[in-house]
Amino acid sequence: MSHESKNNISKPVVEYITKITMSNVEIIEKSVSTIGDFPSPEDFDLSTREGFLADFDLLEKAVLETSRKLNREISQEFLDSSSKKNRMTSENQHH
Repeated sequence: MSHESKNNISKPVVEYITKITMSNVEIIEKSVSTIGDFPSPEDFDLSTREGFLADFDLLEKAVLETSRKLNREISQEFLDSSSKKNRMTSENQHH
């Protein structure tokens, strides 16, 4: 496969989706994705241990990066939601 045709192939995407269902049935849902540079499973280099580990490392980095993004974003969304509720409760108690 030529270098030019490789550039035309779409890159793999790692996507994480999470949902938190609160006790009041409110749902916080978040989805994040990362474009990866790892090969598809059938293109993994299985000819050598080093080749396999290099390809697996690319996959693992994309998965970990996506997981960190999701944890950061869902935590922020949860805190923002809690903060809004606390302000609304406090305002209602004063009226």
